[in-house]
Amino acid sequence: MSLRELKEQCEAGLSDLPIPHPFSVEQLRKNMEEARGISLIFHEIPEHLATTKTACGLRMATPEFEILLYRRRPTAYQTEHVKLHELMHSWFRHGTNLDAAALRELVPVFDTDLVQRIIPTGATVQARANYNTTEEKIAELGASMVPRMARSVTSDDMLGRLGDTLSHPVGGRSLLGRLRSLFHRS
Repeated sequence: MSLRELKEQCEAGLSDLPIPHPFSVEQLRKNMEEARGISLIFHEIPEHLATTKTACGLRMATPEFEILLYRRRPTAYQTEHVKLHELMHSWFRHGTNLDAAALRELVPVFDTDLVQRIIPTGATVQARANYNTTEEKIAELGASMVPRMARSVTSDDMLGRLGDTLSHPVGGRSLLGRLRSLFHRS
């Protein structure tokens, strides 16, 4: 899949993402919980439990809740990016699943038997360690796009929406997304 195709797929999937204004990852998480009707639980992986092979992020998804584990990075910006990446997997409902051996390698501090008992059979378990799959590329691109999209949120009145649509005729949000926001009444 080309970068252009990835971007188009990502933009289409993000067109109805409930981006908060003002933007924060925590408020985005809450908005996503409300929109999807599930609990999204962030939990930091303690640094003393991490190794050089430990994944930056891990998502365990069931129909009722998702646990989004993340490692604190050197800067707040990088940590927020990891969290956004995991939220993108959730929003796009990615379903690639790790087997017990891969989970053990990427998150060696976890007892995989315990994880398998807590998370029901058929649940999704993903870890962010590389970007070779389409799902990883979409989640990474989405994590980069969402803060930019949040900065371009306009006022809710008709003039603000019209101004946004006319000032971003090419690029930015998709045409469908711009038209939807122009005529959407809150």
